Amino acid sequence: MNAFSFKLLLLLVVLLTTRNSRAFQHARISFRKSAQLSAVSRSKLAVVSPTSTTLRGGALLPLSAPSTIPTALKLFAASALPTCLGFWKTGYAVSYGYGGAVAAAALLYPSAGCLSNLHKIALVFYGLRLNAFLLYRNVFLPEDVHQMKQKPATLKERAKRLPIILSCSFLYFCLVAPLRVTHLANTPMTGAVKYSVIASLFGFAFGAFGDFWKQVVKATKGKDALVTSGPFALLRHPNYTGELFGWFASFLTAVLAVAKTGDFKANALWLSFSAVGMAGIYFVLAGEAAPGLEKKHQSKYGSSPEYQAWCKRSWAGPMLKVQSK
Repeated sequence: MNAFSFKLLLLLVVLLTTRNSRAFQHARISFRKSAQLSAVSRSKLAVVSPTSTTLRGGALLPLSAPSTIPTALKLFAASALPTCLGFWKTGYAVSYGYGGAVAAAALLYPSAGCLSNLHKIALVFYGLRLNAFLLYRNVFLPEDVHQMKQKPATLKERAKRLPIILSCSFLYFCLVAPLRVTHLANTPMTGAVKYSVIASLFGFAFGAFGDFWKQVVKATKGKDALVTSGPFALLRHPNYTGELFGWFASFLTAVLAVAKTGDFKANALWLSFSAVGMAGIYFVLAGEAAPGLEKKHQSKYGSSPEYQAWCKRSWAGPMLKVQSK
């Protein structure tokens, strides 16, 4: 029992025994003084934000530690460190470096609203899933399948890889930039932005399913088998198509989140990074990866009636250039 409650109880006791006694008068005066002091103390505190209060005079009293948002330098470092595996093997810069950079940069963001959290989950899922798939291929499959051969190189030759490693690091940094926008916008997960972030996770999951299905078919029918079932029945490259769809939806999520706030000016820099990431990955997947695989398929299966029929009923996905048949 605190002092104020005790005095209140004392006043009630005195009131019941005698109303006109000196003890009652003294207790009543003491009670009034306590009430006045309590009111003054409460008025000195004014809440100024969900995480802090201010005293009269401007002093701040934190109620809880504010969430820390990673700086651009930390985000680039998280993108660059895994990509530096390219100094060991060149292919690691665009494989383990790719997945590791996306997951590491996304994990730097603290928990926030539902929209930002789901966006973060989509990016972390993509990065970890990709690296787990690559690790499985490297450990259990022969070199001619995973094609991650280590070539002897001098220190000077490895140093020449720096421009490509820095370029890849910047691309990965830009790919995670939409998460910064949704984190700062802190908009509710409703309407179109809700479906766009779900579509991002779906796209990455669909790409993962494409990799899984292809691996299962080749494990059962042989590494030279043409995969035309499952998600490959209508899409010739469901892994690339799903991945590209996921990145586009991630970028769209950032745009829609800012559209809800209407503050495009304040988010212009990170939206620009996001647009660069979207354009870069589109060039990589639709300009290089998918057309390259198309060319490989045409060279290997071009004379096969099964392949020709498959090409007629399926879509190669977004492509910047079409290979001649």
